[in-house]
Amino acid sequence: MYIYKKNSKNYTNYIRMQRMFKINIKRLQKCIAKSGHVQYNLIVDISTRNISKLIEKEYIIMKVIVTKSYEESCRAAANEIITQVQKKPESKLGLATGGTAEQVYPFLVDAYKEGKVDFSRITTVNLDEYIGMDPDSPQSYRSYMACRFFGPAGIDAANTYVPSGRNKAEDEIQLFNEKLYEDKMVDLQLLGVGVSGHIGFNEPGEKLTAGVHIEKLDESTIAANSRFFDSPDDVPKEAITMGIGDIMKAEKIVLIATGENKVPVMKALLTDDEITCKIPATMLKMHRDATIVIDAELAKAAGYQN
Repeated sequence: MYIYKKNSKNYTNYIRMQRMFKINIKRLQKCIAKSGHVQYNLIVDISTRNISKLIEKEYIIMKVIVTKSYEESCRAAANEIITQVQKKPESKLGLATGGTAEQVYPFLVDAYKEGKVDFSRITTVNLDEYIGMDPDSPQSYRSYMACRFFGPAGIDAANTYVPSGRNKAEDEIQLFNEKLYEDKMVDLQLLGVGVSGHIGFNEPGEKLTAGVHIEKLDESTIAANSRFFDSPDDVPKEAITMGIGDIMKAEKIVLIATGENKVPVMKALLTDDEITCKIPATMLKMHRDATIVIDAELAKAAGYQN
């Protein structure tokens, strides 16, 4: 964790973030409490440029881990998960799929095989799934998780939940909520981030949705995910996803990002002051325990300095 000197640029930015947090926490709590079926203005383009004389004793500091490479970023993200499970063997993990998170799982499997961590008591909930996707399809997130993590790490399928894209939407949303909130909250949520700035499949817009919902995918998301399909036309156009409020309820969040196409998003998250629905990842600035893992090349391109 980086502790900033008084009067430094980064210190000032985080003092500003704490002020924004105090101003907007009641609004955020109200939004989180609302039904996932209702859309609303969670936070719309909050600017801090005119806030002055901000003196606070306590403030939120987003932990940023800068690594030498994408591989090292995946190792660092995996270590965050391993540490969580070692401390709390019955942890509830929120898991991500996609290209960025893909290389996190081999490090978890290796740690399991080496006897460093036991996943037998964890429960898991995945962020999302494509609407209409057959769970047995190679492109489904159920198959993704079974092949990359659940099977190799000896995790009982009964302790996992990946939403179904084939069930009736209303029924699956209800089941998703039950799995998400039964017994306990998510202890650690792993996130990637899209070119559009989406987390989960919460795409940019004038409004964001708090709870589980069906989301129409942004064209940039469809284009980015087309590499996993035979053609862009085969990419589903909708997905069922956790909402922003669901994600923000996790006790701890670990987000991993890499690639030059993520520079604008990381700049918005790490160096700009604004929190905006147009870049959903910026909502993480208000989370009480978020860790961002990026490689040095991306950090430099985004203008982030330790």
